[in-house]
Amino acid sequence: MLHALHPFEAVLFDLDGTLVATDRFWPDAARAGALKAFAAEGLQRELPSTEQWMSLVGLPLEQGFDALFADLDPVVRARVLQACVEEEHRLLAEGRAGLLPGVAETLAALAESGLAIGVASNCSQGYLDAMWQGTELRRWVRAARCLHSPGIRDKADMVEELLIEFGTRRALMVGDREGDRWSAWANGLPHVHLTRGYAQPGERVVAEAVLAGMDELLPRLERRSRWIDEALAALALGDRGMLGVLGAPGSDHEWVAQDLARVLEAQGVPVQRTSSEASLRWTAAGGLEHGQPSAAHAHLFSQDSEGVACRLLGAEETLGALAAGQPAGWTIVHGPLLHQPEALQHLDRVLVVEVSPEVAQRRRQGCLRALPRAERDQQAERWGILDRLERDLQDRYPPAAIAHAVLDGNNALGPTPRGVEGASSA
Repeated sequence: MLHALHPFEAVLFDLDGTLVATDRFWPDAARAGALKAFAAEGLQRELPSTEQWMSLVGLPLEQGFDALFADLDPVVRARVLQACVEEEHRLLAEGRAGLLPGVAETLAALAESGLAIGVASNCSQGYLDAMWQGTELRRWVRAARCLHSPGIRDKADMVEELLIEFGTRRALMVGDREGDRWSAWANGLPHVHLTRGYAQPGERVVAEAVLAGMDELLPRLERRSRWIDEALAALALGDRGMLGVLGAPGSDHEWVAQDLARVLEAQGVPVQRTSSEASLRWTAAGGLEHGQPSAAHAHLFSQDSEGVACRLLGAEETLGALAAGQPAGWTIVHGPLLHQPEALQHLDRVLVVEVSPEVAQRRRQGCLRALPRAERDQQAERWGILDRLERDLQDRYPPAAIAHAVLDGNNALGPTPRGVEGASSA
């Protein structure tokens, strides 16, 4: 089981090669189905090899058959596919499906720890139903999406819908193929790659963590908890004060602030948390509004006339009031634009979350997927403005000069020793 203060709320899994040992039934089913279809169609054709059949696992099946049987008429090709699927379902009904080593134990531990478990698979609804009947997966999986799910175009859509259903972005995707990595990153999530799966020779799968088997997943997730504990130790917080968690949009500063607050509260420390980004007021043109802030620290910042630098307005009435209103414990203010001296003077401790521009942009794009289409362009423009201002402030006030601790936030699963993880070539 994970530590009681685990920082995750959901884990999403690919199905074949990640949870299910597809090699136990698919090659046999595919060969039997193809032989039947070839006989029915009067075809004289060499059967694909086991390796070729397995190369289809993880892809939309129609796409795989289009490549494997490109020489066949599309109508005949569809009949071969249907015969293979029928044989597959027959073997599954006979009990040929099985979970990969470590899967049952890992899913049980995740569910017991309160995490939502989801499945995203490039399969049909019939195949998904057969898996629920032939394995124990439905004991632990809260929701699943496949290519037949309403409104689904691809696996990235599946991941997006599961995040919405679970009501969280504190999640990760676990899979074995490049398509799993793509669907995770398209939603701004970290990806865990299982080398035990069915990635093909030469298929390079970049990931935040690379594991040999499912039994390594829980220890890897605990690394983020240790990362947060180490950050708290470096901050050396006293009994009370104001902590600034600084970071550009896409740095996941909010997730870090939530982790810190949860650990402090578990220690009996009162915590209140607020976001600098949520306190901004925007003009119709998309810029930050000028003028004095209103009450209750609603409007903290104003863009200057050149649109590059940003100054804090009313610091005494905002950050100062927050600190004065906290009789004990810690106030955590997180977000961009807190590097300025007017803000820093109110922060007793400063933690900077640093990420590369590429990672920040990917995470922002992932968050945009969940917004109504009409709001995406406006939000993207606002984040672009904040990102530019944040980078300018970091140049003026380097994190190393102002921070009590600096976190490398590029890996949401917690940092990895150089050379240990990050990419895999199957």
